[in-house]
Amino acid sequence: MEEERKIKENTGNMLKQALERRQTEQLSSNFSYRMMERIHLEAEKQTKRKTSIGWVALLVSVLALVGLGIYVLTFYLDFSFAGIMPKMNLRQDSSLFAFYVYIALLALVLLALDYWLHKKYIWK
Repeated sequence: MEEERKIKENTGNMLKQALERRQTEQLSSNFSYRMMERIHLEAEKQTKRKTSIGWVALLVSVLALVGLGIYVLTFYLDFSFAGIMPKMNLRQDSSLFAFYVYIALLALVLLALDYWLHKKYIWK
């Protein structure tokens, strides 16, 4: 009986000593701000990851549908693209070919300019 009381007293004393030795650390004043900033950055990373996965999935599905369409037209419906496409002689039609190249380059430049303007002014 007396041994049990001594054990309880020693346990109580050890707990008191451990609690007294414990160091209470204070959080820095901007802890909440830094933590919320980290959470915001992680949420932004996840949003970008989901967006890029969505774009990749869309691109893959579009390419698969176009490929499937070409496959069906070519092999199941006996459609010939050579019969539909105009036959161009580049030596005779060089001005027409140059015009097509000019229009294609102009379209690419305008698309790049549109993307840059959207990125700079709208998507911020």
